[in-house]
Amino acid sequence: MNKSTTATPAPKWYVPVVIVALLWNLLGCVMFAFELFAQDAAIESWPEAQQKWARSIPAWIYVIYAAAVTMGVAGSLGLLLRKRGTTVLFAISLVAVVVQMTYTMGIAGGLAVMGPSGLIMPAVVTSIAILLWGFSRFSRKAGWLSR
Repeated sequence: MNKSTTATPAPKWYVPVVIVALLWNLLGCVMFAFELFAQDAAIESWPEAQQKWARSIPAWIYVIYAAAVTMGVAGSLGLLLRKRGTTVLFAISLVAVVVQMTYTMGIAGGLAVMGPSGLIMPAVVTSIAILLWGFSRFSRKAGWLSR
């Protein structure tokens, strides 16, 4: 079986969409760095219950967080370079996002501490991770990721 190494031309809107995806995932990297290096200063103004919750998040969740943003950036770069393996990268990112959000908001009690409005950003992040994984699958099926 001979696999094609030539991608089908993508529509004109493809590159702008991919650039937005890359910027979104780079923003995720900035937020990750903020959580690692500036979280203590940022949460000083939070109510005590929220501070306690934020400080109770285990280190392994930050490893999962790092995987989510790293795979998201790698997937976005893969889309930009039109690489076939991007779907796997976005799948890993999506699984990491789901694990991170499920733990922090559900198991660790983030929803109880932050209230229903605390679900807005996790819902947005999870939804975009799903959309990017779906877009990478669509792009692969359309033949845009054949290299």
